[in-house]
Amino acid sequence: MEAEHSLLDQISRKEAELKEQCDIVCKEAETRIHDARVRARNMLEEAEREGAEEGKRFMDEGLAKLAGEIDAIHKAGKKEAEEILKKGSGNIDLAVKWIATKVQG
Repeated sequence: MEAEHSLLDQISRKEAELKEQCDIVCKEAETRIHDARVRARNMLEEAEREGAEEGKRFMDEGLAKLAGEIDAIHKAGKKEAEEILKKGSGNIDLAVKWIATKVQG
């Protein structure tokens, strides 16, 4: 009977030891999972921040390029308007004479 009791005690101690080891491993696994989730969240936030910065930079470059193109169009339009006005001003005298001639008959 003593041998059976001793064997049961050994089994019981071994179970307790294995349970303790299992608890330690489970805690380590939970810690690793938590740490991995934190790292993943941080990586995601960093990626979103970098993406927003890159998007803003891309947009700013595009807007700057567009502003340059708009400025060039305005300058070209202004130059063309000045040329037309200059050309038209030179033809006013001719137009007045032509109209007068047509009206007089």
